[in-house]
Amino acid sequence: MLVLTRKAQEEIMIGDNIVVSIVKVSGGKIKLGITAPPEISIKREEDPQKFERQARARAIQEVHSAAIKVAGQNFSKQAAQTAVI
Repeated sequence: MLVLTRKAQEEIMIGDNIVVSIVKVSGGKIKLGITAPPEISIKREEDPQKFERQARARAIQEVHSAAIKVAGQNFSKQAAQTAVI
């Protein structure tokens, strides 16, 4: 583990496209700002299962939003478009 000392308003660069900014230091707390590309997942350790639950919920929502009902049955939009063609 690399341990660094930084002051407020200083930054740390990770690789070529991730920047961690020290926004505020107050009492025993540090406020961080993280700039990263959208494909980089940023997770907090205090509840790693929360992220898994959210990812599953998003996947289920995407499946439901990609489905349409035809004659009382659910079909994926792709299957419905294929049937129409």
